[in-house]
Amino acid sequence: MQGDERFKSPIPLRLNPPPPVPHVFDPVIRTAVTNILAREVLSEIIGHHRWCGTEADRRAGAEFCASRLGYRADEARIVLTSSTQSTLNMLIPGLVGAGGILAVDELTYPPIKVFAARYGIKLAPVRMDDDGMSPDALREVCQAHCPKALYPLSTLQNPTTATMSLERRKEIVAVAREFGVSIIEDDIYSLIPRDAPPPLSALAPEISWYLLGLAKSVAPGMKVAYVVAPSKEAAANLFWPGVRATFWMTAPFGAALATELIESEAIGKIVDAVRSAVAARHILVGQYLANIDHRLGDGGLHVWIPAPPKVTGAELTARFEQAGVLVSTSDGFVIGEAEPPRAIRIGIGNPSDDSTLERALAILAAEYELHRLA
Repeated sequence: MQGDERFKSPIPLRLNPPPPVPHVFDPVIRTAVTNILAREVLSEIIGHHRWCGTEADRRAGAEFCASRLGYRADEARIVLTSSTQSTLNMLIPGLVGAGGILAVDELTYPPIKVFAARYGIKLAPVRMDDDGMSPDALREVCQAHCPKALYPLSTLQNPTTATMSLERRKEIVAVAREFGVSIIEDDIYSLIPRDAPPPLSALAPEISWYLLGLAKSVAPGMKVAYVVAPSKEAAANLFWPGVRATFWMTAPFGAALATELIESEAIGKIVDAVRSAVAARHILVGQYLANIDHRLGDGGLHVWIPAPPKVTGAELTARFEQAGVLVSTSDGFVIGEAEPPRAIRIGIGNPSDDSTLERALAILAAEYELHRLA
């Protein structure tokens, strides 16, 4: 089989989008678009900027975020943006500033390093354990470096898949409050798990900037995200000064589509379908990686796999690529000069169908076993 695979295009598992669910997504989106066209004038939708979102957009955003926050935030605190990534590109320089320090997980979302370099911001890595960011390590970082803000991924951390317990979240919030550190919480992976604990932002709304986007629970091309700011004043002060010179604003029709999906509650049908598709792919992961140490959280879109003894993550990644599967090495997630852990990350949602993922997992399992026996 391995010889045959080399003549095919490599199977990409580097990214971690949700699996496609066209049987649900297509009719739901078609109906939503039909509803918009029936009641709206297209020239009025597309002929104007959405800025921070219309009243309807922000009302829908408040409703959408309430499913995680446990309460419906004041609409004046809601900002509609084009993605969590573009939001981070605004929040990080706005809250930290040039020369300031941002505390982050010791392994984190790679674009954070790009933003930090772009704006002259220093990153302070915080040690992690199996429960995510360590509160004791965060306290040490706060005492030594005085960070202005903290960027944690509390649910299905990228890349390790760790999900903080409720108790751990309370401890992280307590440290942030003690040292006056703002929290920038990216909760993008939280909608697929059925029982994710409440976000840090629900425990400390007065110091938190909460982000919830659609790209990991609906579709990668749904470039819409919602920000819940600590106050309406904070939202206005951070976003409005750059409204004419930045790119965080949502395309008007995309915003209208997201609002229609939320108001009609049709978005739940897509999220449920994605959740079922993810569960089916988890079964495949369990079957093919049963004899391989791996970490996969409930509802997770990626798997964290330690490398065999005497093999680095980079070496394992190169071998998998030769065999026809593209995966992510740990190097890109490391902050600072720390030695990258011997591990790789694979995304399970990118293959267009389960059979392609199954083929990739079979290759990974076979190649991994060869390295383990070497």
